[in-house]
Amino acid sequence: MKLLRRTRRPASRRLRRLKRALLAVGALVLALMLGTAGLSAAWLAGYKIPFASGATYLRVQKLQTDGDADRSKVPNAPFYVLLIVNDERPGLEGARGDALHLIGVNPQRRKATMLNIPRDTCWNGDKINAANAQGGAPASAAAVGGLVGVSVGYAVEVNFEKFRALVDGVGGVMINVETPMQDSNSGAFFQPGMQRMNGEAALAYSRNRYDFPTGDIARTGNQGHLILAAITQLQQQAKSAGGQFRLISLLYQHAHLSGLGLSDLYELGRIMHRIPPGGIRSVTIPGGGVCNPGADVAGFFADFRDDAVLQSH
Repeated sequence: MKLLRRTRRPASRRLRRLKRALLAVGALVLALMLGTAGLSAAWLAGYKIPFASGATYLRVQKLQTDGDADRSKVPNAPFYVLLIVNDERPGLEGARGDALHLIGVNPQRRKATMLNIPRDTCWNGDKINAANAQGGAPASAAAVGGLVGVSVGYAVEVNFEKFRALVDGVGGVMINVETPMQDSNSGAFFQPGMQRMNGEAALAYSRNRYDFPTGDIARTGNQGHLILAAITQLQQQAKSAGGQFRLISLLYQHAHLSGLGLSDLYELGRIMHRIPPGGIRSVTIPGGGVCNPGADVAGFFADFRDDAVLQSH
């Protein structure tokens, strides 16, 4: 009997650790996709998470880049995740990356910084959103990585239609609307204050740019605001059995992976589980993404890429 106890307990601990890791990465991925609204025009080659059976709501791709560290061998090395918003729709050739959010994660410091990159940011003589139409997620990652000076290891994508279902699937998102919104183009009609948004309302909030003098710059910042709100809420939901079941079900049924396996999920989940919402900053790049960025943009990017977090900006 003693021998049986010794053989069962380590397996039980491994199962509990794997469950916690899947919950953490599930909360992370779901939170990331709630803050974006796009999907690559091409179906990324990959495979489903085990037991997946529903429509594809998001795609998670591990990119083969020289700077992408092996998480199992270098668990504390900083890494970067790109969120891609594209404008895929019927009749459109190519899907531009109309909003880009680059998240730098520093496991050792238990901190992360999300750079909000407006679509009009200039890169190689064009707007940076054109890269996605030319080569999908890898091209977007190369463009954003080239702009900032980092190697992007992962990309996460969702689309407008599935965005609504995902928000509704987690019971909506609590968001603090900071200023009045009265925009008929996006459908964003909100008064300031905390409110729970369903999928339709969250999509309108994240697409509104006409209510602000800075247009897409403000919209990009609001998307970052939504991401952080979703992370906080999903971490809270994961503390209950019902919340755990909902997150795992959404992840299993509606996520496709490319280049990742369960070991990758475990390592990423273990890292993200240790970073509290208060340890994540959301910052829009200097200069607002126009062709003449702020004077300190070089220093800003250098501050970010040395350890994946902003310290002096």
